[in-house]
Amino acid sequence: MDRKQILDSLKAEMIETLQKVLRFETVTTDALPGMPFGKNNADCLAYVLKKGEEMGFKSYNCDNYAGHLDFAADDKNAEVFGVLGHLDVVPVTEGWIAPPFGGEIIDGKIYGRGTMDDKGPMIACLYAAKALKMSGFRPRRTLRLIFGCDEENNMACIKYYKTKVKMPDLAISPDGDFPVINVEKGIYAMELDVGKVSDAVLDISAGSRTNVVPDLCTALVDKSLDLKPLEKFNVEVKEADGRIQLLTRGKSTHGAMPHTGVNATWEMFRALSACLPDDKTLAFVAEKMCRDVNGKAWGFPLEDEVSGKITHSIGVVSLKNGNLKIKLDVRYPVTYKDSFVAEAMKKNSIDSFKIEEGHIKQPLHVDADSPLVKGLLEVYNKEMSCDAKPIAIGGGTYSRMLPMCVAFGPSFPGDTQVIHEINEYVSIDRLMQMAHIYLEAFAKMCG
Repeated sequence: MDRKQILDSLKAEMIETLQKVLRFETVTTDALPGMPFGKNNADCLAYVLKKGEEMGFKSYNCDNYAGHLDFAADDKNAEVFGVLGHLDVVPVTEGWIAPPFGGEIIDGKIYGRGTMDDKGPMIACLYAAKALKMSGFRPRRTLRLIFGCDEENNMACIKYYKTKVKMPDLAISPDGDFPVINVEKGIYAMELDVGKVSDAVLDISAGSRTNVVPDLCTALVDKSLDLKPLEKFNVEVKEADGRIQLLTRGKSTHGAMPHTGVNATWEMFRALSACLPDDKTLAFVAEKMCRDVNGKAWGFPLEDEVSGKITHSIGVVSLKNGNLKIKLDVRYPVTYKDSFVAEAMKKNSIDSFKIEEGHIKQPLHVDADSPLVKGLLEVYNKEMSCDAKPIAIGGGTYSRMLPMCVAFGPSFPGDTQVIHEINEYVSIDRLMQMAHIYLEAFAKMCG
């Protein structure tokens, strides 16, 4: 059998392995001794590394921050081609048609948190490497699969790993889109103090992660508040303990693509502002932050030809001592500096607006004419019988952790966006298709 046939013969095993990996609830939790991101993340990493060892790959566990599997070249001084992915996932909310940590198959689709981000793609890469090894392939470059355990927070896993291990000479991250992503916008995760709100608002709450668009927002308001303006809004009203609870619902999605979801906070802030028209803080949020995701209403519609428009997305909302706190996910064009973005934002905000804290990931731009990008495009276009070009995204992958790395899959053009959403899934056909693309990419880049 050739390598493609070998990979096809591994289909059932690959699906079973993915299902087992999906059953580890790898939402990062508080650190335990020797387990910096919690027990589940450490156990999942151990399982994957053991699986790789059984396939004949050499494993390395970097103190449960991350780990890797090597398909080693004969030359010990050979370059390393890396595959950077992650085993941790974002939290889940209610409404799934199958257990989010079950790996259940329904109508040819495997359901579970991480099926596309990023467990599914990394298992596809693992079995592509296994098929390549079984075919008798002798790599010119060492193929190294690197599994991080905290990508969804601040990539502490790979930051630590970099202090212990020399990073690959060139690499891909199967954590974006096909055909090839050679441009990633800058990421500015902001913690904002917007200002005081009316005493009639007792609490506002939404979201759990900055980079996830919330699908539910709740507020508690004083019973004396006139709720007649709510008739114009899609707000659920409940009474409890002499107070009024308001609920608004939306559709969750990745904070890098806020236009693909419905942010539940928008309707809430508009509704509250209508009930409290003299509240400057609520009016500012409703009119500036909840009208579009590209900074147009806010007054800074930044854009460039390389990476497109800025996006901003409310991820987490809370009320602390009467002050409105918002965690905001900003993805800014590669030709702008983070300091310029912050100043433009403050210039167009109310006086009470403060950026209390900011976590910045610098933009990525790998030349479209580089051998890495051209080689991967050649593989993709041959496998898909097309003539695709590299693209830019707002998402943040491990790619920006080293100079010569690009995101390569797993999402295909035109497919439904399911990453960070309820009922995340990967179709078995797409899983096999991406595995075949990775198989040929490994053969080309390591041959």
